[in-house]
Amino acid sequence: MNDYKTSSTVLLGIINAALKLGVDIQSILRQLGISINLDHITQTTINLKQVHAIVAAVEKAGGHPALGLLTGEDFDFEYLPDLKSFLMSASTLREAFESIRPIQKLISPLLILNAEETGKVAIIKFQPDGMLDGEDERHYSEMIFTCIKTIINRLMKKTVLPEAVHFRHGRSELTPLYKDFFGSVIVLNAPENAIIYDRTIMDIPLPGGFPEIRRQAGRIVNQQLASSPLCGGLLEDIERLLAARSELLNAPIEQVARSMNMSARTLQRRLAENGHSITGMRDLIRFKLAIQALQSKRHSIEEIAEKLGFSDRHCFTQAFKRWSSLSPSAYRKKFSIA
Repeated sequence: MNDYKTSSTVLLGIINAALKLGVDIQSILRQLGISINLDHITQTTINLKQVHAIVAAVEKAGGHPALGLLTGEDFDFEYLPDLKSFLMSASTLREAFESIRPIQKLISPLLILNAEETGKVAIIKFQPDGMLDGEDERHYSEMIFTCIKTIINRLMKKTVLPEAVHFRHGRSELTPLYKDFFGSVIVLNAPENAIIYDRTIMDIPLPGGFPEIRRQAGRIVNQQLASSPLCGGLLEDIERLLAARSELLNAPIEQVARSMNMSARTLQRRLAENGHSITGMRDLIRFKLAIQALQSKRHSIEEIAEKLGFSDRHCFTQAFKRWSSLSPSAYRKKFSIA
């Protein structure tokens, strides 16, 4: 896993889940050398490797194989009251979903979600390719989808079940737990992690809609973003976006700019001011993702080429040789870690 960091506030949900299971979370944190200071928790970060080490330890000690279901069920924006007000005062689910960007910057760099509307459904995808592997990806997708379900129900003031939930992992023993919590069709070994809802709910007026409170809370959230320890510069933002949403690697710059809430001209200007271009940034991300994929052996070279937006293996090989002086197969043989 990359050296990603997330806000220490995510530990609160894990701690609450551990206490619910009767797990001695204090001992686990002590063994892992992790301490919590509630006075400054919104300004401190924790490495994702440590987060998932805690989750794995709690799952083992508590005998619960899917801790993400418990952490997401009780998620309530602990120590982030202004962010909660900003989200919960939205007038529609579509407006609420637009709040994901500040949520990402104040909680976790991996909260870049992609929403698609097609036919009668709205599909919210979590695309962690190149960031998380195996059980770490499972933990994160469980927590994210559980939080989404919980938040949607709170916003709508009623229970609204997703039509289906897709997970890329294949742990079939978890299917009964998923079905019981989500109350919907569960698909394992799916090509993407996704939670799917009836499209019509996106624009239903929400009972808690309060535009003036949302504007005020939004101003406060923007101020908090400026001092967030997870708020990186432009280049870091683009890296996270392109790494999480591989379809943007070949998309027009206008689409990339829209995803960052700016115009294409502004994005080009700001990149140039930093001595970069969108083409160069895409090559950088492709190279980083290619290295991670080749080291993990999770995908064939042909699959990696396709995921990175190359027309075929030959084009991928030519590009990788330009970046590293090695072919993908030679790099995998020399540096494989699994």
